[in-house]
Amino acid sequence: MKKSKSITLPQRFVPQFWDESDGRCAMVKKIANRYAELHDDCGVDSYQKKLLCQRAVFVSIQLETMEVKAAQTGDFNAGVYGQLVNTFLGLLKSLGLERRAKTVECLSTYIKSRKTG
Repeated sequence: MKKSKSITLPQRFVPQFWDESDGRCAMVKKIANRYAELHDDCGVDSYQKKLLCQRAVFVSIQLETMEVKAAQTGDFNAGVYGQLVNTFLGLLKSLGLERRAKTVECLSTYIKSRKTG
């Protein structure tokens, strides 16, 4: 019988945040780009939706990683994959699956937002 390892909690929780991560790292750039695209498509207008976008991007990367590993090695856990797909779908449904058009006051406002955003 295999002996299980004991798990210990760290003495102190040290939070880590995406906006504090090294933006020079290729993976962080890719995550930031995916977040920006989803954020724009969903017309995020609240902090709650911003958090949902972050989670959706993270889960989508987990799914994509599982898919690539399955194609390369044949190793695949359908149960975990199914749970992640359901989680991802729930996040997307909460955000809205349709692309939403942004409301713009005038053309000059739109141009200014594209230059600063």
